[in-house]
Amino acid sequence: MPVFQFQSFNFPDHYVRHKNFVGLLTKHADGEQGDFSFEVKNAGQDKHGVQLVVLRSVNFPDHYLRHQNFQIVLQAPTGPLDDLFLKDATFRLERGLADGGDPEVVSFRSANFPDRYLRHRDFKLWLEPKDSPNLPADATFRKTVPVD
Repeated sequence: MPVFQFQSFNFPDHYVRHKNFVGLLTKHADGEQGDFSFEVKNAGQDKHGVQLVVLRSVNFPDHYLRHQNFQIVLQAPTGPLDDLFLKDATFRLERGLADGGDPEVVSFRSANFPDRYLRHRDFKLWLEPKDSPNLPADATFRKTVPVD
């Protein structure tokens, strides 16, 4: 499975990462490099043919980014991937809301709350409605390959 880091569209020196099992947006220098890398696992397609993915942590390989009360956290399922956990951890991989012309620029729409996108706000990651202020830029990320 491909491993990527996700660079913020509107804060290009910041990347998606996890710290203390919470989803954040920080500079690379601010943490363990494995915290910034995620395996993008194919989770099939929705009924419209849009690719579904889950984001698995590279340095905690039994943990996935998921939303809980609309905040993005890093958690491991308590047993086999149960239905709610899988729904909370699955995203529609879409063209970037702020820049839809570059295939490496993406946005993540929630599979079980399709009106909400993964976005950063105050440098924490949230799942918020598309009509939230500044959402297109805050919910757009550039896929990059981790540098060893």
